[in-house]
Amino acid sequence: MKPFVMFGTHPLFGDYAEAIHACGGYLSRIIRNIKEPARPAGQRFEDRLERYHDWLNRQGIHRRVEVSSLDDFSPRIDELFVFGFWGPKQLPLSEHLKKRFGLAFTSLIHPAAHVSPMARLGEGVVVIKGAIIAPNASIGDFAYINSGASIGHDCDVGPGVIVGPGSAIASSVCLARGVIVGIGATVLEDLVLGEESYIAAGAVVTRNVPAHVMVAGVPAVEKKPFFREALVLEADAEGRDRYIVRSSAISRQ
Repeated sequence: MKPFVMFGTHPLFGDYAEAIHACGGYLSRIIRNIKEPARPAGQRFEDRLERYHDWLNRQGIHRRVEVSSLDDFSPRIDELFVFGFWGPKQLPLSEHLKKRFGLAFTSLIHPAAHVSPMARLGEGVVVIKGAIIAPNASIGDFAYINSGASIGHDCDVGPGVIVGPGSAIASSVCLARGVIVGIGATVLEDLVLGEESYIAAGAVVTRNVPAHVMVAGVPAVEKKPFFREALVLEADAEGRDRYIVRSSAISRQ
């Protein structure tokens, strides 16, 4: 079994961990850099990790995940590297880790997903069980294709794109950098979804979507501007590099 190192975490921690085990690996270390937002009891990182350790024990695997900060990180022999969170916030951190440590990020493809051998997958792509990626689709670096989602033939999925569970992307759709497609949404063929646009859950998209716009409804219509948070490299009070979550200069309205 190969040891996996996960940078950061997300409420879907269990999906990442399941995919790692399904691919014949185990979660060896979690590297944290940004403080988790306040969450209710039972939904905190510590709670999710405790449940994961309980599951390991039930499998007869008496191994605990090592948790440390980015300041203390150095790569070890034979480790594979993945992100435990999604979206374009990964991109600046991945460049920093590549430059500093020479890391390469593995793609995490659940064996219960169907990925055409004719599809092209970038670095650090995550494809969860039940997802389908058709021939000649191109999936950009660090895209996340959730359970039961389908990507049609000849689609161009940009870096940091998130495709929600049960979503259907028809053929020849272009999803620009950082697009979010919500749960159960449908996007008809030959359309363009602009950079960091947001497709609400259950929407049916029948026309192109501009960048930085949320659309919703059947058929989908523009609802409001949409601007996401980003990771920004800053020095802390002690002069150490930190990736800080900053809101866009243009607020969501």
